[in-house]
Amino acid sequence: MRKYYIDNLRTLVILLLFPFHTFRMYTNADSFYVQGIPNVFCQIGVNFISIWFMNLLFVLAGISTFYSLEKRSIKEYTRERFMKLLIPFVFGVILTVPIQTFYAEKFHNGYNGGFFHQFIMFFTKETDLSGYYGGFTPGHLWFLLFLFIISLLSLPAINYVKKNGRKQMKKGPSVLRLVPLFILVNIFSVIDIGESIGQYMTYFLIGFLVLAREEILEELENKKWLLTCSALILCIASVVLNYFIKYEDFSITALTLIALRHLASWITILSLLGVGRRYFNFSNKWTAYLAKSSFAIYIPHQTLLIMIGYYVIPLVSNVVVQILIIMILGFISSILASELLKKTRVTRFMFGVKK
Repeated sequence: MRKYYIDNLRTLVILLLFPFHTFRMYTNADSFYVQGIPNVFCQIGVNFISIWFMNLLFVLAGISTFYSLEKRSIKEYTRERFMKLLIPFVFGVILTVPIQTFYAEKFHNGYNGGFFHQFIMFFTKETDLSGYYGGFTPGHLWFLLFLFIISLLSLPAINYVKKNGRKQMKKGPSVLRLVPLFILVNIFSVIDIGESIGQYMTYFLIGFLVLAREEILEELENKKWLLTCSALILCIASVVLNYFIKYEDFSITALTLIALRHLASWITILSLLGVGRRYFNFSNKWTAYLAKSSFAIYIPHQTLLIMIGYYVIPLVSNVVVQILIIMILGFISSILASELLKKTRVTRFMFGVKK
């Protein structure tokens, strides 16, 4: 039976990208392609969501990998990773991300040239890979590249489980036995190449090896409210302490807050799996549409939000109205763009979407 709650949780994360990347325009922690007046509520929203939402995507990818291998071979799985992750990443970076840096050049650097000249600059300008002030960047599509690399690096473990199955658990499932796994994430998070590939690979493998077990998922459902209350407390504590406490890198305070953030992320993921299994395990025409379209919506969403933000911010004086317009128009235009990507065989191939 299909695990609809896995699809619905993935859709939840994709939908959260619209407020998240809109709020990023109003934070003062670091720069962004286009910026409005810093807003404390947007900063809090970004800090809260960023604790767990990308980590959840990698956990869901790991769980989905386990279920997908029940009906496909390793060769088929590997080919699917190339077709759905690497090829869309390449075409996305070439065709959509330069639009983001075009507006970044105009907003931050007063660029008045044409898009074609900026397109050349995209590949030649010295950059820190963020692209916030122009120059080359993978943009938000770093997720596709990381998931592709992690999927290939995980093939030995995937192949072993595919051939030998999983060992039976010696003891019954217990939430308390799962909690210490955040320490592994904390340790491997030091493997960082702009984003922590070590952290995300750990979450992917935990999803594949541990959280795809029905007995564990059932236990998470049984303890869903305990986990949810704990997650809220930990996330709020992480946001508040990070906001008020200033610290130096590698200090005891910094390491403690980092560990707290990893614990908050892990408990939130466990709670969402439990709540999702209980309340999100359904399908209707809307959830089915979003589940099938989420990938096609994800690819253009940030580009469209930045384009809209560039024109809305100077035209609308009220920040709340700005945010609402950017999010609503960004969502509608992303839906329309996803439908266009589905129209032809060529665009479906380029961006890894289904008809």
